[in-house]
Amino acid sequence: MADASGTPGFLGNVVRGLRGAATLRLRPRQRPAPRQAAPGPSPHDGLDAAEQAALEQLGAVDGYATRWPVRREVARSLASRQLVVIASDYVLLTEAGRRALTSGVLGRD
Repeated sequence: MADASGTPGFLGNVVRGLRGAATLRLRPRQRPAPRQAAPGPSPHDGLDAAEQAALEQLGAVDGYATRWPVRREVARSLASRQLVVIASDYVLLTEAGRRALTSGVLGRD
């Protein structure tokens, strides 16, 4: 057993650490401000021909596919605009993607 004047053992270090942690003053947790949609162009504005063709491929199969032969850049661009959802085993056309598809077919709104 260690004497009181010596260095404390493992348990003493833990207790000292807990005692120090209890005296910390933590700032109250602040919630981030809610994200607001940036004014400006909608996500489907400015689709290039490859992106439009990829959306049309998904539209032709009712918005769901297990294979989607498009370039990685096109898929990432459409996913970042939230026009498609890409999972490990399927691709899904979102509601925004359906609107972009119909506005591309009928002409820009």
